[in-house]
Amino acid sequence: MEKMNIYRIIRYLCVWLFVFLFMPSLMAQTEGEEYNEKVVVISGYQPVLQESEKINVSPKITDTSNLSPEFKYQIHPLRIYSLFSPGEIQAARLVGEPSMKLYKSYIKAGMGSYFTPLVDLYFNSTKSTSLNYSARIYHNSSWWSLEDYGSNWFSKTSVDLFGKYIWNKTFLSANVFYKNDYNLYYGFSDSTLNLIYPEVSRDQLSKSDYSQVYNHVGSKIDFGTMSHDKLFYKTELKIENLSDHYGFNELHFALGGDINYGFDWFGKDKQKLGLKVDWDIYNNGYDTLYPYSYIGNTQNIDSSSLIYNMLKIHPYFKIKISGFDLDLGMSMFVTTRDTFEIIPYITLCQQFMNGAFDVRLGVVGDVDRNSWQSLRMDNPYIGPNAEISNTSYYSYFLETDFAVMNNMDLGFGISYRTYDNAPIFMIDSTYILNNVYKPIYVDYNLLQVGAKFNYRLSEDLNVGLAANYYNYDLSENSQIGEVLYKPNFDLNLNALYSYGDKLKFSLNALVLGNMNGLYFANSQACYEKMPLKYGIDLKVEYQYMRALSFFVTFDNVAFQRYFYWTNYPSQKFRFLLGFTYTIPTL
Repeated sequence: MEKMNIYRIIRYLCVWLFVFLFMPSLMAQTEGEEYNEKVVVISGYQPVLQESEKINVSPKITDTSNLSPEFKYQIHPLRIYSLFSPGEIQAARLVGEPSMKLYKSYIKAGMGSYFTPLVDLYFNSTKSTSLNYSARIYHNSSWWSLEDYGSNWFSKTSVDLFGKYIWNKTFLSANVFYKNDYNLYYGFSDSTLNLIYPEVSRDQLSKSDYSQVYNHVGSKIDFGTMSHDKLFYKTELKIENLSDHYGFNELHFALGGDINYGFDWFGKDKQKLGLKVDWDIYNNGYDTLYPYSYIGNTQNIDSSSLIYNMLKIHPYFKIKISGFDLDLGMSMFVTTRDTFEIIPYITLCQQFMNGAFDVRLGVVGDVDRNSWQSLRMDNPYIGPNAEISNTSYYSYFLETDFAVMNNMDLGFGISYRTYDNAPIFMIDSTYILNNVYKPIYVDYNLLQVGAKFNYRLSEDLNVGLAANYYNYDLSENSQIGEVLYKPNFDLNLNALYSYGDKLKFSLNALVLGNMNGLYFANSQACYEKMPLKYGIDLKVEYQYMRALSFFVTFDNVAFQRYFYWTNYPSQKFRFLLGFTYTIPTL
């Protein structure tokens, strides 16, 4: 017992001695010092196994440190080639609204070979929802002479005024115009003149003796509705007068109207039942004056006038059903001289492949009045007091249009027409110089086969090609043996190309096949085969700035001297240099 006390006393003394020796290290931690001592507690080992609860949660370790690793790298570009090369897509060119400037007027002027001036002045109103008006003055002429044929002067001048007012889906428009056309009956050579009139030279002739001047003045008024939903109507009144250098005059009065009503019979498409009426009155007057070299008898010809009426009534019914457009109608004609005549009118249209393929076929007919105005537009060298008459025709046709791709279109057509009393032009034998034409009226049939092709390589390049074949069949009792001055085929090529926004090129090539001509030798009519004719025209325009551009045109680049009408040679190579200035409005 005492030994145990002694051992206890010795153990306590050791502990106090240990505390005394390490007293400085056991002082309280002061500010700025860190605790770095280790305490080891030794006791008896007692292993204990405790129960733990299992929690169905994945362990998650939260890292309080944010590491931002630094990468160093280099770029090595490498082009990858593909076997497929897509076409370049051109950006759409859109004009922003509102426009900064509005261009409503322009001045176009130029001068070319054969002393050919050109002046074109145009004025138009700016954008408006109710009122639009415009004015234009145009002049183009040539004052030159052809070798062996003398002067082939011509001049075309026109003034045109237009106005249109719109209110409550109704419009009223008016147009007033004046046109002056001047040309010479130059279709006789110096040798022909010397042979027939040995004592007369071309220089001794006054140009007024074999010139022709047409003055065409008129006006037209239109009134109607712009809505095609249910009731649609439109009326037109036109008055025009044509006079010439030799005292003949043609006054034309025309009154027309169109009214139709739309209703629903088959689905959502509108069916239309309508009626068109046209009334034409012609007052033709003539005098006893004729161009130089007229050898006909004028003693029995007195100044006179003739009034002619033609009334056309055309009821129609337009049906849309299952993609088909059917137009059924007939035209009834009542004229001053002719008897009552009825001509059917039937057309059928259908689109396939979402509009990519169109088919049109039908049987149509009409009656045309061959006025002095229409005849002189077909042949500028007809004589005064030409015979006028009506022409009736039937046409059986089939036409197709096919969009092969987004940038390629094809077309094909075939038609068979029968003409009754159609005009054909031939040299008038009452003019000893064979330089004046007259119309004769014949019956013939025409078979026409045509095709067209259009290809757009890009927004800047467009190429088009059209061709037609014609086969004429004259009636057995015709007064001529061949159809005159009509080619057996024609071919037209046109191309447009834009180089950026500065240069524009246009090319047009026309080929006319063989056709029959007629001339008189020793008072005998002689037929001739007129050779193939072709012409190439080129135009280049440079856009110097938005409002100013310069252009040059080259006509008949192939230097062809061809005769479309017997005894009337064309000019050879021609060029015209000019500019166009557009006047902006702020």
